[in-house]
Amino acid sequence: MKKSITSICAILLLFGTSACSSVTNQEAETPTTQTQVVQHPTEQQNDSESTGKQNQSESQKKISNYLETECQKAFSPYYQLLEYQMTDYQETTVNGSVEATFAYKLIYKNYEKDPDTVDYIKEAKANGDPRYQQLYKEYGQPKEMNFELKAVLDPASSISLYSNTSPKGAPKWESVVMTDYILSK
Repeated sequence: MKKSITSICAILLLFGTSACSSVTNQEAETPTTQTQVVQHPTEQQNDSESTGKQNQSESQKKISNYLETECQKAFSPYYQLLEYQMTDYQETTVNGSVEATFAYKLIYKNYEKDPDTVDYIKEAKANGDPRYQQLYKEYGQPKEMNFELKAVLDPASSISLYSNTSPKGAPKWESVVMTDYILSK
């Protein structure tokens, strides 16, 4: 009786150990999903945000820094950039390159100035447009731009950026640079 109890305990211990190792192997193969919020350098960061940045992979840090730099080059002539948010980050390695897909949110606002000196608001006021008060009020408020992106980081640390042009159904990735999002007349 004592031998059978010992045998059963040994089998359960062996089974439990193998089950734990299979979960560990499964977790290692699952793409990482992380959320990152980066505030503009003039904004104060709290401890949870700086901790989130420390938990990033090296690839995610490179991609995040690349996007922040590209957004500053593209949008800072027009807007004050307040915050950069990378969510639903998933990365895989394909042929030595890191491919990461994620949602990217840029929080921005217009530079501080009198809204009545802005052409489209002046025009709305002059024409008696009923939206004038709303345009005036919203001028200095933070707004957001949202992107669904894929970044490919090759072994030489060169980054290529792609945008999903098919938000419904299977993703269709097309090459993009952040200046593509600037509307021109």
